[in-house]
Order: sequence, then structure tokens, then C-alpha cells
Amino acid sequence: MQLKKKYEERDDHSMEHTSISYGSNMADNTREVRIEEQLKVKIGEAKNLSSRNAANTSCSTQGVRDVYCTIALDQEEICRTPTIERTLAPFFGEEYQFKIPRRFRYLSIYVWDRDRHMKQDKPIGKIAIKREELHMYNHKDNWFALRPVDSDSEVQGMAHIEVQYEEVQPPVRGQRINLIRPIEYDPSDIIEDISHHHQHQAHQNDYKENSELSNIQRGSLKSRSLFGTDNEHTANWKNVLAVRHSRIAVRCLECVDLAKKNGTCDPYVIFTATYTNKRQVTRRTKVREKTVNPEFDETVYFDLCIDADNATTKSLCTHHDASTTNSNKGYTIYPFGGANLCEISIALWHNSAGMADKVFLGEVKIPILNNKQLHQSAWYFLQPRSASSLNRSISSTPRSCATPPGTRLSCDSTIGTLRLKLLYTADHVFPLATYDDLMNLLLESVDQRPITVSAVSILGELVSCKTDMAQPLVRLFTHKGRIASIIKALADYEISNLTDPTTIFRGNTLVSKMMDEAMRLSGLPYLHQTLRPVLAQILSEKKPCEIDPSKVKDRSAVDTNLNHLQAYVERVFDAITQSAVRCPKVLCQIFHDLRECAGRHFPRNHEVRYSVVSGFIFLRFFAPAILGPKLFDLTSEPLDHQTNRTLTLISKTIQSLGNLVSSRSSQQPNKEEYTGQLYKRFYTDKHVAAVKHFLEVISTPGEDCRMQGDADNILLPVVCPADGTLEPVLLKEGMMTKYPQGRKRFGRRRFKQRYFRLTTKTLSYAKSKGKQPICDIPLSEIERVEQLNEKSFKMQNCFKIIRKERSLIIQATNCVEEREWIDLLHKICLTNSIRLQYFHPSAFVNGIYSCCSRSDENAPGCRTVSPEAINYFQMDLVTSLDPALDLQRIHTLIMSHMTQLEAPLDPISFHHLSQGHNPLGPTVLALQQHSPIAYAEFQTTIEQLRKVAYAIDRDHLNYKTGIACELKYGSRQAPIGDDNYLHHFSLAQ
Repeated sequence: MQLKKKYEERDDHSMEHTSISYGSNMADNTREVRIEEQLKVKIGEAKNLSSRNAANTSCSTQGVRDVYCTIALDQEEICRTPTIERTLAPFFGEEYQFKIPRRFRYLSIYVWDRDRHMKQDKPIGKIAIKREELHMYNHKDNWFALRPVDSDSEVQGMAHIEVQYEEVQPPVRGQRINLIRPIEYDPSDIIEDISHHHQHQAHQNDYKENSELSNIQRGSLKSRSLFGTDNEHTANWKNVLAVRHSRIAVRCLECVDLAKKNGTCDPYVIFTATYTNKRQVTRRTKVREKTVNPEFDETVYFDLCIDADNATTKSLCTHHDASTTNSNKGYTIYPFGGANLCEISIALWHNSAGMADKVFLGEVKIPILNNKQLHQSAWYFLQPRSASSLNRSISSTPRSCATPPGTRLSCDSTIGTLRLKLLYTADHVFPLATYDDLMNLLLESVDQRPITVSAVSILGELVSCKTDMAQPLVRLFTHKGRIASIIKALADYEISNLTDPTTIFRGNTLVSKMMDEAMRLSGLPYLHQTLRPVLAQILSEKKPCEIDPSKVKDRSAVDTNLNHLQAYVERVFDAITQSAVRCPKVLCQIFHDLRECAGRHFPRNHEVRYSVVSGFIFLRFFAPAILGPKLFDLTSEPLDHQTNRTLTLISKTIQSLGNLVSSRSSQQPNKEEYTGQLYKRFYTDKHVAAVKHFLEVISTPGEDCRMQGDADNILLPVVCPADGTLEPVLLKEGMMTKYPQGRKRFGRRRFKQRYFRLTTKTLSYAKSKGKQPICDIPLSEIERVEQLNEKSFKMQNCFKIIRKERSLIIQATNCVEEREWIDLLHKICLTNSIRLQYFHPSAFVNGIYSCCSRSDENAPGCRTVSPEAINYFQMDLVTSLDPALDLQRIHTLIMSHMTQLEAPLDPISFHHLSQGHNPLGPTVLALQQHSPIAYAEFQTTIEQLRKVAYAIDRDHLNYKTGIACELKYGSRQAPIGDDNYLHHFSLAQ
């Protein structure tokens, strides 16, 4: 495959490009490759956390902590858990999932101690996992030991450093004296040196040892020399001038993705040259304010070889001197013969105005072994502070648990453990045409009979974790408009093999997992419309609903709590049963097919037509959403223990109400005695009729029940049949920072916090949640949404909403939130007829656009809207349908199970199949015994899957080989200072 670099274009426009692709994109014009990374983190519990210092706590809370966790990409916070109070073993049980929009080195999970009195949270410890090692922890719970949070290791970002070797004319100066007694100084005999051509004034430096000051003046003796006559001295001076002077020129051209300290970053660079005699020379640049991507134009110079008492060196020396002192303190001895440059250190610091110390951002150390081996211009990962500097900082500035965040807490690693469950995926996604053969093979499964010989059924049996296969299959068939057909075929086969109707879809099968994914994919807006209003009321009122007498201190409160719980259940029940007309048509078709299939196989059981549908809509959709509203985006507010208990009781009751259609279920005794009185209030003919009517309506498909594969039908919101109007669906909400309209000047103080709400009709914002909107923008008026260049106004995570009247500039809280808002706004504005083809990637500040210097605010855009963004966002309103990504994930699963997939093709391995060593064994045995023809088709399908998978795998191998061959160590894509280059190289082996 022909490969072509696209690095330079990415470097030039990385801050302005809006495509979700990032990193190493290398392909030809028709086969561009993008990297899609997703992360799912479940924070379980922490144990054995170190207690607070008793001196810093009150008597009532001595030793315990108020603990919460944060998830960060490097040092950028993405998510935060609720705070668990007064404990050293907090249980969180929080789950977060998001796409990763940018390059990162470490996934960091911090454990914090909230301090209410000091109003300054302190880190207890952290877990840092390298990006390349995340896959090692997939699909299993892991206990991680917390490590201390160290300010000298809290670094991120890269630096572009240029080092050049130069030869220039030597400085004009006299021969230096190597051994001088202080009493021999004669002011009348001293003459001033001729200034170096880079120095504009003479320097002096004082050295003090045991309260004895020895002033070393630069210059030469007029008529006195320790090593020869005055004539010999002059001859030596002339010989020095005849030799070329060698030096090193160092520049830090730019840095990217520096860490923020207290919400800002004002970086500057300190260059330190270390010589063989341990002498150090320092230079520093000017401060670049309010930017994490600074550019520096200063060049500093260091001599490759210096004299022992080089005046310039001594005058700029900031660390301990390398000289040795005699015991009589009468004179100072400097090493004779000079010293060579051995190392250059480039350290980034944050200019923390008003703080006690400057804040370390990272450093790069470049050894000077041979000037011919120096990288002339290279990118480096910033590294933690060196061990020598680290030891000095620890000894000079002792830390304690009362120090602010970002400082060293403890040298002891036994500060607690944290249980995590991770799922990290990184897919190299090729254009959709690459997967045409695989897609066609999967789509043929709809018409193949028996379904067990189809590719979908084989892959469902092959992969043990059914959810991993169900998710991409549901998204792919939804995109092609065949989701109802494939679920019908799989369900018909599964139900036909059952004898007890109560066991329908009770097992961990592919079709049951596909139903769960289909309901969540297509029914999430319907779920939000149905449950969000009533759940918001329950969460705001916070009425106690505990009816278990063993958990209530005052037994007389049980009756009151029962009334509260009954009222809440009644509201939720009414909201569900009255929402049937809003059920998405594709789900109505699926429920209709399931009902007809169950009725056909169990004609004497009249209740199975209802139970097969209620088992999904109540037990697998509404009840889990009520139990975990944050997992279904029903709320973003933290839930306390009482609220969680209330939602648990409501969820159990709704699940029981869904079983009212089964007379057998209604006659079963209650598992908990205290719920008997509650259930009796709902086991009435009225509630049974309401459930049956609801199930009848959602199981009846409309006139156009099949969802086509085109984008227009996918992007349609839910239609209410009553009046035919489009009901707005809340897509996203949250607090962001807005730049007010009509302002002349652009500054940080002009930004204001506002609460934004995005629906399928409008984008609005208010001062806070629940307040009256200040501005309500119809989506039809939005022309374009683009990411803003950070260099325009030195702020991150900003995007511009372009309108005809006036553009709106918004800053998100982090890179993930920014990406999600831009994605949603892109998708809903795709059909706008006024959508622009050009835009300005910067703000209109002080009467001009900083990107093109145009003074007309209504001037046409200077940059073309990226076609990649337009093509990529042909997706559903709420959940992104990306068939190329889904096909790539299916391919990854096939390759990871290739040995088991190929086994049925080898007759010798048949005995392994019969012994259950292969998940395809039962299917193979059944087909061989009942239908040799079907078994032959089964083998043909496996051979086709194998052929298609290996063809795609060759494309991946060629792509990775091309990257490894063309990737240059020290480029922006493979910076020096990490093993990522070796990682890329190993992929090509």
C-alpha cells in the first residue's frame, strides 16, 4: 500500500483542525487512517487510606477523610466522583466512558481529601498508567497501590529544542591567573578586561566561606606573571586569538500541552550548562503569559570549553562552585586547564506570581558527548525533575500533608489502594471501502438459514463476552437499516429451541445483548423524554422512602415513607404507560417481531405475547435506568445514600409491575416482607390493564416502521403522532464559560459562567441550572461550529458558534467536553441550508481577526471548512454511528479469536471441539449430526471470514510498517524521551 506522510500538515494546523482524527495519520489520498481511542473507567472502592494528621483535624473528624477521585489525561481533569465523607475506605461505584480527543501519555486517577475549613483540597495519592500499558488491565478488576503526588513528577507536554554547533572569533581578553593570594591584589596593578562581544558590562561575583570573603577580580597583572615574563605572556595571548572559539547555540522553539498550575500557565525556560568541573552556567527567557503552547525566540550560547576561572561562568553561576579550598583559607585553588561542556538542561517553570516558589513544569537533559551526534532540531518529552535536584528540594523544603495540591506528600508508598476496572480501545480505522467485503458478509446473515451458519451467529458464539460483539453489530445494522431483521432471525432460532416460555431471553446470548444495545441506541431520547422530568422532581424533593423497619430508627416514620414511595412509583408508572406514542418506530417493529415469534412457538400461552416484550422494556430498559440514572445520562448530579435507596425501591417496584401481565408472577410471594403492602397497592386490574395497553401500543409498528439507512431518516427526532410536531429532545447540558457578545476588548474577565442546554431545536444558556434562559438560539440559525485556535487569545478548549447576527465563543471545562459539544453541534447543523464553507479559526479581537488581520467582522472566512469533519459527522443525533469503526472492532475480535475460528476447518482438531475446548464445538456437532449440507455452509462462512480478516490485517501490517519506516525519532510524532518509538517499531515486526 502506498503511504504518504501527513505529519507536517498536522503540525501546522493542529490547533485549528477540527477533525476528530489525530496522531499518526499516514495514508494515500484514498486510504486515510484515523485513530479512535475510547476509555471506560469504573472506580470501585479505596482501602487503607492514610489518616489525616491529628493536629490538622477537629476532635469529631480526627483521622478520617472526605474523599473523592478525579480522572485525568496527564494532568487535565476529565471526570470527578462524588465525595464520600468521613471514611478511610470509601466506596464510589462510579463509571465513566468517553472518547479520547487528543494525544496523552498517562491515564492518572487522583484520590483527594476535601478540606472544608482550609478550602483547599489535598491529594492523598494517585495512580498513573502509561497509555501503552492500558490494554493489560482490560475487562478485569485490579487493585492499584496509591503513589505519592510529587510536584517534580507532575509534568506533561513536549518541547521543540534546537541545538547548533558554532565556531566564532574568540573573545579578546588577557591570560588568567590560576593561583592568587588575596593579599597580593594591588589595585594599581589591575586593568580591566576588554569586554566580550556578547557582554556589555563587567561582572563581579562574591564567594564566601566561613564568613571570609574572597573577591576574585577579572583581569591580568600589568607587570607581574606567575608563569613567565611579560613578553611571554603577550605571545601566549596572541596564540589564543589564532584559535577558533567553539560554542553551542540552544533554542527552545516551542512547547505544547504544558501542565496548568492553579488554572493558568505562565511558562519560561531556564537553560543550564554543566561542565566537567561541575561548574554550571544558567540563562533564562522571558515569561510567556497565559499559554500552554508557548513559543520562545531567544537563543542562548554556551562555550564548549571554558577556563577554570572564566569570568562569565562565575558571574552567572547559580549552584555550588567547583573550586576546592585549602584548610588555611588563605587562597582558593581552581582546576588548571579549563573544563568541557558535558550536559545542557532545559527546564520549564511556571512564573507563579504571589506564590512562595516557582512551579516546576518539566525538563529535558541533553548530554554533550560529541557535537557531531547532537540532534540539530528535535522534539522531546518533558521529564520529571532529576534525582539530584529532587533530593535537594526534599531536604531543603520538608513537605507535610498540609501542603497545597501538586506538592510532595510523602515518601512512603503505603498510603492506600484503589480498585479500578478499565476498558481501553485504540482502533486504527481505515476508510469504509476497506471493509466492504466484511460488511457484505455480515449483511448476508439476515437471509441465511439456518441462522447458525451465518457470520453473525458464528461470531456471537465465538466471542465469550457477548457485549463486545453486540455493540458494533447493533450499530452497524442500525446504520444499514437492518437491525429489526437480524434480531428477528436470531430471536426466532433461540425461541424455537426452548420448551419453557418463562426462560425466553433469560440467558447470556447474543440476541439478548443485541436487544439491550438496540434499546439504548435508538431509545435513549425516548427514555430521556419519559423519565427525566419525574426523576428531576424526585431528586430535588429528597423525601425519605425507606420502608424497611430494620433500617429506620423511628418506626412511626415507616407509614409516612410508604406514602412518599407510593406517590413516586405512581408518577413513574404513569410517565411510562403514557409514553407509548413516543416509542421509536424501530423499537416498535422489534417488539412486534418478538411478540409474533413467541406467540407462534407457544400458541397456547396467551401471556407470552406480553411477557416477552415486558421482559425487555421494563426489566432491561426502564428499571436499570431508574436504578442508575447517571449511566443513562438522566442526571449529572451526585446522588447521596438516601436518594440511591429511594431509586432502588422505585426500580424494584417498576420491575414487579412489568410482570403483572403474568399471572404466575403476580401469585409468587414477595422476597421481602416489608414490600408486600406496597405491591398490594399496585396489583390491581387498573394497573394490569394499563401495562397491557402500553405493551400493545409499543408492539404495533406504524406505517413506515423500517428505518432506512440514509442520514435523513436517522437524524429525525421522535415524532408525536398526536399533532405531528417535533418534540425537542435534550441532548446535552452543563456549565461552560461564554464570551459575551458586543464586547470590544477580549480578556479573561470578559468570560462568564453560564449553564448551557442543547436540544434538537435550540441552544440556550442561563445564569445557572433551572433559571430562565438569557438567550435562546434556534439551531436553524447556526451556520457553523468550529474549534478555535488557542494562540488567538491564549485559552484552551474554546469553540465558536458562527451565526449571521453575531458569533458566540464558548470555553468548555476540558478537552473531552469540548469534543462532545462540537460533535453534537456539528451533527445537528449538517442539514442547515445556511451552513458556511469558510470560517475564521480565531476571535474578532480589538477590531480585527487575529488569524487573517481583517478588520471587517462580517468578512468571509479565511479557512476552508474541513471536508473530513463534514463526512465524518453523518451520524445519529445522540449516539454516533460510525460503520467503519464498528467494522474495525469486529475485525479486531475476529483476529483475537482466529485460532478458535480456524479449528472447525481442521478435522484433526475435532476432538478438541467435542471436549468443549472451543465455543463453536456444540454448533459443529449439532450441524454434523442433523445437516451435513448446513455444516458445509458453516465451513464456507468460516473460510470467508478468515479470508476477509486476513486481507484487512495485511492493510494494517502495511500501514504500521510504513509508519515504522518513515517515522523519524525526534519528530513531533515520536519525541525523544519515551519508549513510544520502540513501541511503533515493535508493531511493524
